[in-house]
Amino acid sequence: MKRLNSYSIEVHIPCKDGYLKLATFDLGNCPKIVDELFNELLGSTEHTPNRLLRIDLLLHEEADIQIPVRSINCTLDELADNTKAITKKAFRALNLE
Repeated sequence: MKRLNSYSIEVHIPCKDGYLKLATFDLGNCPKIVDELFNELLGSTEHTPNRLLRIDLLLHEEADIQIPVRSINCTLDELADNTKAITKKAFRALNLE
C-alpha cells in the first residue's frame, strides 16, 4: 500500500551549539492547506537579532526522507500567534480529511 507524503512544521530555538527542536506539528497530507497555513504565519525569511526563533516546513516522503520546503524566523510574540494559527489549522485539517 502506497503511503502518502505528509507535512510537518518544526519550531527551533537557538542554543549554544546551534538550534534545538522545540516542537513538531503534524499537518497531514494536503499541500493546499499547508501552503495556506504557512503563508499566514508571522515572521520573516530574514534572520535578524530580534527574530531568533525558526519555523521550518518539512515534506515527509515515502522513504522517510524529510525535505525542507520553507523557513521563517520570528520573535517570541510572533511564535505565540503562529502556534495558535498552526494548532487551529492542524485541528481543522486533521479532523476534516
